Amino acid sequence: MKTKEKNITIEKEQNYYVRRLHVIEGQVRGLAKMVEDERTYEEVLMQLGALTNSLRTVGRSILESYMRNNLDNTDKNKIDEIVKLFNKLV
Repeated sequence: MKTKEKNITIEKEQNYYVRRLHVIEGQVRGLAKMVEDERTYEEVLMQLGALTNSLRTVGRSILESYMRNNLDNTDKNKIDEIVKLFNKLV
């Protein structure tokens, strides 16, 4: 029988993710404005890299939270090890 996964319900986590995603939304708007304003490729690519890193950071954080909240019977040290390996990979 499949157990029900836990959702992002802890208010502190929700607030963090929503804040970070709003910042990312602002970065996307800023990036679009840079393209409209015909900024240099170098400037656009630099901001695109920052945006990509922001998304990756939020994704890692959500994955780590998911693992900590849904792998109840797993050794927490093993979860830490998996998170570190995953972070090295991406």
